Amino acid sequence: MIMRPIVKAIVVLAVVATVVHPAHAEVVNRIVATIDGEPITQIELERYAEVAKKRPGGDQAVVDQKAILDELVLDRIIAKQVEALGLKATDQQIDNYIESIRSRNNLSDEQLREALKQQGMTWDQYRVQVRADIERANLINREIRAKVNVSPEEIERYYKAHLDEYGTSPKMHARLISFVVPSDASVADKAAIRAKAEEVHKLAADGGNFAKLAKEYTQGPAAEEGGDIGEVDPKEMQPEFAKAVAGMKAGDVSPLIANAQGFHILKIEPGSTETHRPLAEVSEEIKEKLYKEAMESRYDRWLNQDLRARYHVETFL
Repeated sequence: MIMRPIVKAIVVLAVVATVVHPAHAEVVNRIVATIDGEPITQIELERYAEVAKKRPGGDQAVVDQKAILDELVLDRIIAKQVEALGLKATDQQIDNYIESIRSRNNLSDEQLREALKQQGMTWDQYRVQVRADIERANLINREIRAKVNVSPEEIERYYKAHLDEYGTSPKMHARLISFVVPSDASVADKAAIRAKAEEVHKLAADGGNFAKLAKEYTQGPAAEEGGDIGEVDPKEMQPEFAKAVAGMKAGDVSPLIANAQGFHILKIEPGSTETHRPLAEVSEEIKEKLYKEAMESRYDRWLNQDLRARYHVETFL
């Protein structure tokens, strides 16, 4: 990397000005980066690193100086862009932001200050951080958010390409014939009930009129309606029923189903088999997802390419 003459001069001056006794030559401050010729010094970097450690999730251990410098450079670039576009945060905006944080967490002013103190952050440092957060949000809103849009066509294309994400259990229009086994039934009585159920099941499976058989034999619901119990969702059925109807289609008769209540026969009738949530129902959900993805993509490109390209940055670590 070739430094411009003025930068070289600044670097030399910084080194000369910080040399201690020749026997113990030591650089206590030096230029570690420049943005359009404006220097960032080692001391500024160290101060920034100390503040970064105190942020939520910050590492109190040794930090990667190059990564911290990159973050500091980015913060300076954002500050320059905020200044250039007149997006500086006002004291009132900072006060309102802090008040919203305090209210959301049910903290008094004293409690908030104590919480910051425990994190090793002064009130002034906190206000500086809040100011930076607001100004960054202002810049993002202007440079990115207002330029991201998700069209109805994009939503529909995503929906069609990801139908499996919006599947629902197919609802089955069913008829039911039930033979109830009383709780006090003897072994012989239970065997007789099962035999009758098997007889009726054979008639139904061989194409007999299911509705007529239900009216004649069922002890379950909707006997007068030929055992018509309407639409049912396999996911809401008892396990024995859900297992029996798995893979069944309209016109099929289930195997004989046995459970604690007795013996049962189901027939699937033509009816609603909607297997996907309609587009109108999931449109907003898809829009939010696509908008978030577009924001993240545009933000990353803007932050790491577009914004940096507006400034000449040199680093010397």
